[in-house]
Amino acid sequence: MTLGVAGALLGWFVYQQANDRYPVIALARAVPFGQPIELADLREASLPRGTDLSTMPWAEVDRVIGRLAATDLYAGQPLPPDAVRHAPIPEAGQAVIGIPVAPGQLPATPLEPHDEVLVIRSDDASSTVRATVLRVGDSDTSGRRTIDLLVQEGLVTSLAHAATDDRTLLVLVARR
Repeated sequence: MTLGVAGALLGWFVYQQANDRYPVIALARAVPFGQPIELADLREASLPRGTDLSTMPWAEVDRVIGRLAATDLYAGQPLPPDAVRHAPIPEAGQAVIGIPVAPGQLPATPLEPHDEVLVIRSDDASSTVRATVLRVGDSDTSGRRTIDLLVQEGLVTSLAHAATDDRTLLVLVARR
């Protein structure tokens, strides 16, 4: 009998532990790096207590809405606190510049937000600039698209020349 009571108590304890959960913010759909987070992007999820995941409690959902994704966020993942930017893009000392490119001036591998690229002018390889892709525009009727790049503010003049040069190439060098 004592063994039965002990087993029942152990079962009840395990059941309680399994059901001891807390509500956290999770992603209902993907949000690319640099894009604002909307309420429709989020959902409430529950995790068991004692989980080592870095998460944000659902009670803080209002603090997240309108903030920017600091990295690519994927549907279903719990939202970690460091995945939300409080500063706008660009931050002080940074700039966003659009570089129009035609097919053949960028890799066939589609560029994605947060990719790192080299911007190379074929007539002046010494002016090569490393940049982060912020947004990839849609192709126009001629196949050209504008790629928004995040760079240090001091590099804007060099990139302004690249933006007007049909010999500018974008080279994918790193994915995050």
